[in-house]
Amino acid sequence: MSAATFADDTTEILNGQVNLGANIVVVAEGETEAATGTAMTAIGMANAATFDLITPHDIESDQSFSGNVASVATTSVGSLDGAATTTALGFGNSTSIMVDDGMDVTSSQIAADGSAVSAQATLNVSSYAMHSVTTASAAANAYESTAYGGDTLLDLRQDSGADVTADAYVLASTAGIGDSAVAVGAANGNSVSVEGYMAASQIVLVDQSNRGAVTGRAYIEAGGGSVNTQAVASANGNAVRIQNEDGYAHLQGDQVNDGVVTSEAAVVVGNFDIDALSISSEGVGNSAVISNIGGDAYMGLNQTNNAAVNSTATLNGDMGGMASLYSTAYGNAATSYICSECPVTSYGNMNQTNGATITSTVSGQMTTGGGMTGTATAIGNSATFQTVNPYSGY
Repeated sequence: MSAATFADDTTEILNGQVNLGANIVVVAEGETEAATGTAMTAIGMANAATFDLITPHDIESDQSFSGNVASVATTSVGSLDGAATTTALGFGNSTSIMVDDGMDVTSSQIAADGSAVSAQATLNVSSYAMHSVTTASAAANAYESTAYGGDTLLDLRQDSGADVTADAYVLASTAGIGDSAVAVGAANGNSVSVEGYMAASQIVLVDQSNRGAVTGRAYIEAGGGSVNTQAVASANGNAVRIQNEDGYAHLQGDQVNDGVVTSEAAVVVGNFDIDALSISSEGVGNSAVISNIGGDAYMGLNQTNNAAVNSTATLNGDMGGMASLYSTAYGNAATSYICSECPVTSYGNMNQTNGATITSTVSGQMTTGGGMTGTATAIGNSATFQTVNPYSGY
């Protein structure tokens, strides 16, 4: 293990944010009969901290939130020849850090029991929309950082008792949805995303605990399908992801999920001709991923899931082309992946415990069509360690 060595001679930043009994409501609405393009965005946050630094820094950040955050973005169109982008983002506590040449970070994020965070993005179409992307993303606690070179030590604590909901809707029951239509609903109780470039070496210590219900939904209803239709839903009690290049990547700590996790993706469509439909849903109690290029990696977590995880992918269609449905549910899931042309080592010390029901369902129906495939997977505990050589294929 390595640690940052610059603590004595760098600027120290202390950040404290408390938002109690919050009532954060954001609404973005747009309506047009005919247009070449639209973009509606709603962003709601109880606490937000952003650090963008070009020298090594020590950072200590504490965020606490209770109450309600609700973001609603709605686009209503008659005919749209271009693209409609509708985005709703809702966060209780949010921290974003970008530093050159290394950093030490201690971060605490707390979302109180009984709180709620929601994001809802809706596209209404009465005639047609040629292209559309409808995205809802919500998290009680969200941390992200990017390091360019140097040594990084991250000590991250996230605790949430908040209910989190993300809903993405495309509603065009008597209309067409053109060449492409994408709906994404992504909900997280606690989320950590860490990236490193230019030979950054990163040690990440996490302590994540979620007790709130987490629900992600993506729903498309259309009179006719688009050439490429995608409904994607995801829900995680706790999630941590590290993406690193040409440096050491290290992840250890604890993830405990006690909140029910629900992910639902559904498409209801009339005739969809030669079109392609993709419907995917993933629900995970505790999720951890390391993706490292050109360096060793260590994955050492204690993952405990005590609440039900449910994932559903559904299609109800008339005559059509090709349809693919995927539903995946995990109590605990951990993946360590290394790609390097030089010899590397994947280290691991994992402990996974699941004590709850894990359910995955695929349900597809259409009158006639080119073909339909469906895959439903439910796993209590899953741990994967993989190293590959980009030139040998293994």
